[in-house]
Amino acid sequence: MFKELKSEFFEFFKSLTPDQISELSGSMPVHNPSGHQISDYNTAFLKFQDAEMNYTVIAGYKQWQKFGRGVRKGSKGHWIFIPAMKKVTSEDGSSSKSEEFDRFLMAKVFDVTQTFEIKERKEKEEEVLAEAA
Repeated sequence: MFKELKSEFFEFFKSLTPDQISELSGSMPVHNPSGHQISDYNTAFLKFQDAEMNYTVIAGYKQWQKFGRGVRKGSKGHWIFIPAMKKVTSEDGSSSKSEEFDRFLMAKVFDVTQTFEIKERKEKEEEVLAEAA
């Protein structure tokens, strides 16, 4: 599935001009919960997967949990490319370590509209338990 989706997208992406890519990302700036704007490449990839979805803020399942939000049951996630870094020790034998780009991985993300505040869910569970008692 990933390979097919990736190859279809690469064909789609190759057909876009730089102006079209800029227009896609400019008309639909997408951020992560920390406020960083998602790359033009990933914005185009999201639009390729679901042209009807109006993406605003995206994050993975666990990332949403860190921000106090849960993903609604049955929500359909979409794929983006994320850089995978590898740790590298310096060649001169010093103890300094750094990270450098290794390759891209794919990660499933959800838009903020597909989430709920976790606090709300706990309150509803408490209400149900109180009613049952």
